[in-house]
Amino acid sequence: MIKARFAWPMMVLTLFVLSGCLFQPRDPEPPTGEPIPYLPRTDPKKVWENLQLSLNYNDSFGWEENLHPEFTYIPDSEAEAQFPGAFVGWDLAREMSFVTSFYSSGVSNLSKMRNDEFVIPDPVGDEVSWESVIYYIRVTNTSDGAETRYRASAIITFRFEGNFWYVYRWEDQIGESDPDNGNILPTMGVLRGTFGSK
Repeated sequence: MIKARFAWPMMVLTLFVLSGCLFQPRDPEPPTGEPIPYLPRTDPKKVWENLQLSLNYNDSFGWEENLHPEFTYIPDSEAEAQFPGAFVGWDLAREMSFVTSFYSSGVSNLSKMRNDEFVIPDPVGDEVSWESVIYYIRVTNTSDGAETRYRASAIITFRFEGNFWYVYRWEDQIGESDPDNGNILPTMGVLRGTFGSK
């Protein structure tokens, strides 16, 4: 009878000591990947650089964060002819469907979203357009190493809303020459048509 009286408090004490060990707070695990150095969206230049970071890191969140909720894409005539009807009503939802499909297809990207000689216009008011900015993207298939390149001039319209700048409209104009061999390359309209029409 005496043993039974002491057994219960001993069990409670043992459980209390064990729970102290089991439920002690631990240091958090270190992050598995390096953080993407996105810039604050305080001007159009930083927004455009964020899209370059998104491409180079295959991060769809960074792409969406920098697009206006009313984003519109307008293809060049060659991409439109190659994918008839694919770009009708191309909005943010269609753009993100394309980006998600593209990034998850097993590719690595190296991009330069602005040619060195492009003069960035100062934003006036809540909207500014960059005319004839030239972007260049190298897409490598990670399974077989095959490479596809896209280089084109575009008109990019940025809009300021709710304390942030966004890409409001992207209009591809025409494919530009490959810096390596001079061949005319397709615009991102072909890339969008390839992955966005699936």
